Amino acid sequence: MSARVSSVRMLATSLAAFIFAIAAPAFAGELAGPARFCGYSPIIDLIEGETVVTLQGGIHGGSFRWEGAFGSLEVNGIGWASRPKGRIVSEQTDARPARFAQRRTDGRYQIAIWNGRHGAAYFTSPNRFTRQQIEAIERVRLFKEGETPEGCNLRTVFSWE
Repeated sequence: MSARVSSVRMLATSLAAFIFAIAAPAFAGELAGPARFCGYSPIIDLIEGETVVTLQGGIHGGSFRWEGAFGSLEVNGIGWASRPKGRIVSEQTDARPARFAQRRTDGRYQIAIWNGRHGAAYFTSPNRFTRQQIEAIERVRLFKEGETPEGCNLRTVFSWE
């Protein structure tokens, strides 16, 4: 490959990265409750005083920050996930996903939920989860990739535009 072709490819890659970086904030959003947030794949019916700020969206997942009277949680939702690691402490029912025991990973505390198929969400916090945070997590539902939940006021989406 010639040096000229290599330079053109490097320039094109750099330009694409720059455009993505300046366009990324346009995809971010904030939603205050009461409202319905549909991440990829968490669904949260936000109550008064709760907010969600989307952080990133990808092909099979997305991340967001969820805040409320319970504090703040970072959430990574995955629409094409395998079973999370750990022990299930709350079995899956028709109304809610399975919840896994709190564990420490990468210096943070984490709780995972899983719909028994491919939908999962990982909630992280710098401190051990409080009872109020666990109760908030119990309100989260998961949808399956390919489904379109109804009534979403804000979604985590992926776009090539």
